[in-house]
Amino acid sequence: MNFHGKTKKINSLVFGGTFDPIHYGHIEIIKRINQKFNPERFCIVPAGNPYMKLNKPLATAIQRYEMCSIALKSFSKLELVDFEILSSSPSYTFDTINFLNQKSGVRKIDTIVVGMDSFKEINLWKKGNELKRNYNFLVIKRSDINFDISKFDNVILFDDISDLSSTAIRKKIFLNKTIVNDTPIEIVKYITDNNLYKNGK
Repeated sequence: MNFHGKTKKINSLVFGGTFDPIHYGHIEIIKRINQKFNPERFCIVPAGNPYMKLNKPLATAIQRYEMCSIALKSFSKLELVDFEILSSSPSYTFDTINFLNQKSGVRKIDTIVVGMDSFKEINLWKKGNELKRNYNFLVIKRSDINFDISKFDNVILFDDISDLSSTAIRKKIFLNKTIVNDTPIEIVKYITDNNLYKNGK
């Protein structure tokens, strides 16, 4: 884990993603953040309509939300947010944070958890420059992506994270390979019961 510049204290985070499906890599990230920062507020936001992804999620928004709920049930402090999955509009981080910050009696979001691939494209996000100015970023590094973040003074780089991906899990399902080492057994059962990802995409 590498720190760049003088980041503000991290108290309240948002971690969005398609979670198609959620897996041990996601859970590892959540555990490490809790261990390192012990945030007062930690919001997990399954994307409803991730407009910047070339391939749309295969599981429905409700199914992906349900899988997150099942996989993360042991994390008592997490706040699983359905704002994006209940909206028909594209999923914009800027709008989601504004929604989360309207809730009374809780700390406002100060940090965004994001993958390196998404952070590279932040200038294409809605109000991306405003997000860069006003928030810390925990950036999840992948071994197959290189990007110089040294110029950013509000970035914490998370490295040594599993390269496990939802894409790889979906491919395994298509090839009839086991995924019991990739995601909790309850999620394996949910995927089987709902006949998900049989086309492997």
